[in-house]
Amino acid sequence: MRTLECEVDETWIDINDHMNAQYYGIVVYRAHAAFTDALGLGDDYVRQTGFGKVVVQSAMTYEREVRRGTSLAVDSWLLGVDAKRLHFFHEVRTLGDRTRVAVSEQLDLHVDLETRRTTPMPPDVRTRLTRFAAEQGEAGLPDGVGRTIRFPRN
Repeated sequence: MRTLECEVDETWIDINDHMNAQYYGIVVYRAHAAFTDALGLGDDYVRQTGFGKVVVQSAMTYEREVRRGTSLAVDSWLLGVDAKRLHFFHEVRTLGDRTRVAVSEQLDLHVDLETRRTTPMPPDVRTRLTRFAAEQGEAGLPDGVGRTIRFPRN
C-alpha cells in the first residue's frame, strides 16, 4: 500500500551531497504514521480506546544513495499480527524509476496507554488486521523481509 510520497528536502542533504541517514528514518516514520492511520490505529483509535502502539524494534537497510531533489515513494506492508504484536515492512523507492533505496522492518506492540503495558487488541481489530495482512501477503512480499545483520568473526 502506498503510504507516502515526498521530495528530498534541501535541509536533508549532508556534507557528502546526499540524503543523510537520519532522514531515511524520518521518511519511514512518516510512512509508518500514515499506515497506522490507514489501518485504523491512529489518533481516533487512541482517543476512543485508550490503546495505542509503540515501535520496539526497527531495522533499516540503506541500499542506494539518494540525491538532492529526488522524489520518493514508500510502500508499506503489514506482515503479521498476533494478540499484542504487529510486524511491518516499508520499502522506499524513487518515484520516477522505482529504484529501491531503502527498506525498514519494524515490530510494534499494542499498549494500554493508561497502564503503559502491552495489552491484547480488541478481537474485531485483530481480526480486521489479520485479514488485511493476509490479503497483502497474497500479492507477494518484497525482497528483504527478515534480513538480519551478519558480521564474520575472525
